[in-house]
Amino acid sequence: MTTAGALAAGLVIGAAAGWLAARRVSLRAASQAPAEAPPKPQQPRIPGLDLTIEPTFDTLLGLLVNQAAARVDLPCAVAVREQDGAPIRIRAVSSGGDPRSEGAEVDPESTGYRVVSENLAIVGDPNRPLLGVAAGDRRRGPNGGVCVPVTAGPRAFGVLFAFGEPAMGGAECVALLEPLARAFGPFIRPAMEVEAARRKAETDSLTELPNRRAFERALRKQSGGPVALIALDIDHFKKVNDSLGHAAGDVALCHLSRLLRGALRDGDLAARVGGEEFSVLLPGADLHLAMEVAERLRALAEAKPFRAAGGEHRFTISCGVSATPYPIANPDNLNSTADAALYRAKRAGRNRVVASGPENGRDPPGGAGT
Repeated sequence: MTTAGALAAGLVIGAAAGWLAARRVSLRAASQAPAEAPPKPQQPRIPGLDLTIEPTFDTLLGLLVNQAAARVDLPCAVAVREQDGAPIRIRAVSSGGDPRSEGAEVDPESTGYRVVSENLAIVGDPNRPLLGVAAGDRRRGPNGGVCVPVTAGPRAFGVLFAFGEPAMGGAECVALLEPLARAFGPFIRPAMEVEAARRKAETDSLTELPNRRAFERALRKQSGGPVALIALDIDHFKKVNDSLGHAAGDVALCHLSRLLRGALRDGDLAARVGGEEFSVLLPGADLHLAMEVAERLRALAEAKPFRAAGGEHRFTISCGVSATPYPIANPDNLNSTADAALYRAKRAGRNRVVASGPENGRDPPGGAGT
């Protein structure tokens, strides 16, 4: 090989060696560099949802049903269940729907129940209601409509209803509602779990009424307008426990709880706030109306015995009533003034209703307590 040929060969070999060395360095660096994380799937965006704050369960359901109603021009509702095997209940109804259906259980034989159990969308029969008819309920929902599953992951935990015959056709209605239900599902599920935990923490385990914590939270939420509060308890409750036993005392507490639930209006709230102590919140009621409600509760408790220890037993209750803006100007004083009126009822002989005293010295409208 000539000197020039040897020099050229050396240059080629040197260049190749340099390239290989650089390649090794590059491969070593690549192997040592942290692997790039795969792109995360984008969470569906929900118009109208502010993700800078944690959305509540009620907020999410309200947005879902009203956005669904706007898309398909039909009244809509959403029903969910907290766990497999639990009842599926309607938890929100859109504007234009029947608000009385909130809380209603979805009939296990209905089309809506099948949507959840089988995780499929269904266009309902225009001659039959989607929800079925519960025994003893004379109301019938509108016939026909569409229902699509609400999911988080592979399984359905709820159903979005559109009631009535859609003008655009059933298939197009499903196509409009399914993406909405899919977008909301991953938000609704964790919010529902938070709501269930909060409700458990704010529910009295014996009577299943709201507890003191829940009652005080509801009282704080009252803003403007008249509000009344009834403080009540069972007279001589210790004697019930001592003579019949604590199990009978528990029966008496549950019995009174049922009477309270059955006697109050929608929107009123009864809570067990202590051992035999209960409070009733009456939004929109003045002192006169609250006195009438308290007297009705007192008479009902006196007339309805409870069964325990092999027989029927009667008890009475005493009630203290307070209201704002009259006679109590400051809503923060409702609890203490109702309690004070209750103590006066006890001292006056029990089994009676007493109103809180007016802050300004004038007699309350509608008469004094009985």
